[in-house]
This record gives sequence, structure tokens and C-alpha cells, in this order.
Amino acid sequence: MQLPDSPEPAPVPDLQQPPPALYPPTPIAWRLGIGGAVLALGLAAYALREAIGPRGQAGAGVFCFFGLVAMFSSNLRAVNWRTIGWGVALQVILALLVLKVEAVNKAFNAAKVVVVSFIEFSDAGAKFVFGNLAVPGDLALNQGKEFLFIFAFKALPPILFISAFFTVLYHYGVLQKIVQLMARVMVHLMGTSGAETLSVSANVFMGQTEAPLIVKPYVPRMTNSELFVLMASGMAHISGGMMVIYIGYGADPVAVLTTCIMACPCSLYLAKLFMPELSQPETAGTVHGHAGKSPYVNGIDAAASGTSDGLKLALNVAAMLIVFIAFVAMFDKLISIVAHDLSLQKIFGMIFSPAAFLMGVEEADIAKVGTLLGTKLAMNEHVAYLTMKGWKLKDHFMTDRSYQLTAFALTGFANFASVGIQLGGIGALAPDRRHDLARLGLKALFVGFTATLLNAAIAGILLP
Repeated sequence: MQLPDSPEPAPVPDLQQPPPALYPPTPIAWRLGIGGAVLALGLAAYALREAIGPRGQAGAGVFCFFGLVAMFSSNLRAVNWRTIGWGVALQVILALLVLKVEAVNKAFNAAKVVVVSFIEFSDAGAKFVFGNLAVPGDLALNQGKEFLFIFAFKALPPILFISAFFTVLYHYGVLQKIVQLMARVMVHLMGTSGAETLSVSANVFMGQTEAPLIVKPYVPRMTNSELFVLMASGMAHISGGMMVIYIGYGADPVAVLTTCIMACPCSLYLAKLFMPELSQPETAGTVHGHAGKSPYVNGIDAAASGTSDGLKLALNVAAMLIVFIAFVAMFDKLISIVAHDLSLQKIFGMIFSPAAFLMGVEEADIAKVGTLLGTKLAMNEHVAYLTMKGWKLKDHFMTDRSYQLTAFALTGFANFASVGIQLGGIGALAPDRRHDLARLGLKALFVGFTATLLNAAIAGILLP
């Protein structure tokens, strides 16, 4: 999605950090204490799992995931607890509204119908171009064979349509108004800067490299804390096009929509907990985006440009899947040489089972969900979702609760490849900050991944 050029804001003086004496280092004893508390709480929850049940596990998980981020905070003494408090409150309120208030739940189910309709609209165009290849059921009837899902012809076309649709909304200013409204609420309540909050809000609709374009003029002069928010939030969200493709994989639509919205306050307050603000942001207390006239002549031009952008994204997704699934096969082959009964999936299942347990996943599904979490982090969420879809097509491998919580945890761009994507995308907006982006990349991945787990844990408390 192209954004118009606009005059650069007037230069501002270099942002100075407060004197070091104002924020003395976090005592090692604090970090060890928090780490010990997280470990003790996790072990206690596991020991009492039969008594507390999955909801109790998720309750322990909320504190454990939050504690992990706090333990590695750059400076706990500098944390603005107003930001944390309001962030947690907004996240919980959003979850309660969607999962427990009938009217809001009905509205989200109506939104689910709209999203599914978008997939059907895309299917109509895909069927015209690809014929029965885009409708596996019809192909199966004609060939007398079983074709459950052909990725290239079923999952990729919706990206084109959704990209075009959102570009049209951008051309007419609809997206900007929604994003600015969300940003104003969070700036007012959480006390964050306008630039970082606008970018976080834009992540609900746009990707991790497109959302920063909303605040393009400010990126070069962002504080390290703001830049970190930009990166961590991108890891914790997905784009509108990806939202549709995940639902096409079979993910629960309400879970995907809910976690996308919950990720706004969650990723913002976790990023501020991990890397508190030590400087005076240029846009503190204000909300100013990348203003300017739409670069498109009309809606048709916007749709055409959005389609071209969607095509690039679809080809990128297809290429990544070919390569990463090939790597999975290669690693499985290498591992089987050493241990015949071992595979990459089993290794991931063992490593990430504690995270799955603390999300509130039922005991029978913990290893499977752990496998999917590890697959998402090491490969990407597409491979994880397709793995889950393959399992689901074979049998009912999970309870409905575990399936929903998995959608909460998998819906985000937090994987190792995203570090490179952000370094290239955001680095193009601020070449002088590439060294900061490289230094913050893995830290942003940690916070973004934890944000998706925390969203899942909060949902785990509320879901039956």
C-alpha cells in the first residue's frame, strides 16, 4: 500500500535521556526474585492441575508470562505503571466484551460472517480463473479422487481481494479514521506517544512493515522505546489479508478477530514494560499521522494498486512455505538418522509444552499445541496453521477449547524470519536506525511472541 509524500516535520533537538541517577539499574535480586516466583507459580500450577483445572492453569499463565517480560525489563524502576495498568485493563475489558457479553459476541459473529463472505467473494474470482482447482470438492467429484485443500488455488486468492479492499478503504480515508480513533483512546488512557500508538493501532489492519508507514516522518527520530514498540507490536499482530487466510486455514474467526484487537493494548504495555521510556518523545500526548492526499486517482486505481501489492504478498507467502516446509522435511530426515522415533515436531512439543499448559490448554492437547507454538516461532504461522489443518482433516484431534486457544496464540507474525523482514522494511524508513533495529530485533520477537501467549491465557480464563 503506497502512502503519499508529505512535508517532513520541523527538526527537533536531539532527544536527551534523563540523568542515569534518575533511573538506577534494576537490582539483580529483583530479577532473580521475579524469575523464582514465575518458576514456583508454574510448578505449583502443574502440581495442582487437577484441582485448579484449565482455567486455573491460564490464570497462573497470565502472571507467568507477565513476569517473564518484567524479569528481562531494561529498567523496572523506569516503568510507567499507568501505561501497564490501563493496558491490562483494556486488554481484559476487550476480552470480556467479546467472550462474555452476548451482544458484542453476536457482533463479532456477524463480523465472522462478513469475513467468510470475503473468502467466498474471492473464491468466485478464483473459480473463474482456475476452474475446479479452486473448489477441491468439485475437483474430487470430477476426478473421483479426494482433494481436500489445494493451497495455491484456495488460500492465496483471498490475499489479493483483501489487499485491494483495504487499499480502497485507505484511499477514501476510512482506515485512517478508525486507526486514529483507537490511537486517541490509548494515548489518553495509557499516556503513550502518538506516533507509537498510531502504529500499534494500524497493525490491526496492516502488516508489520506497512503500519509504520502511517508515522513515516517520525520513525527516524523515535526514541529507542518507541522504536521497540513499533517492532514488538508488529510481531504480535497480523495484517487484514493474513486474517482472512488464517480463517481460510480453518482457524476460529472470532478468536482471530478478538486476539488482533487485544494485541493492541497488550503489545503496547508489554513493550513499555520490557523497555520503558527514558526520553521525551516528539509526539508525546498527540496523535498525528502521515497526512497527505491519497496517491490514487480514484477507487479503481486504488483497487488495482492493492491487487498488485496483494500479488507480491501472495507470492511471498507461497515461496516461504515451499522453503520452510522443505527445511522441516530436511531436519526431520537428519534427526531420524540419530533417533528414529524423534522428529522436529516432537522436539517442539517438549520445549513449548509448558507454554501450552500455561495458556490453559487441556492436558491431552498440550504436546500438540506445544508443537504448533514451536513451529510458528521457528518457521512461521503459516506452517503451524497448515500443520493444524492437516491434523484436523484426519480426525478431531483437539477439544474446541484447545483449538480456540491455539488460534489466539498462533495469530501473530512473531517468528525469526520477521526479524529480517522488519530490519529491511522499517530500516528503509530510517536507514540511520538500522543498528538499533538489529539490536532490538530478537527482544521484539520475545515480547511479540509472549503477547500472543498472554492473549491466549486471558482467553483461557474466560472460555468454558
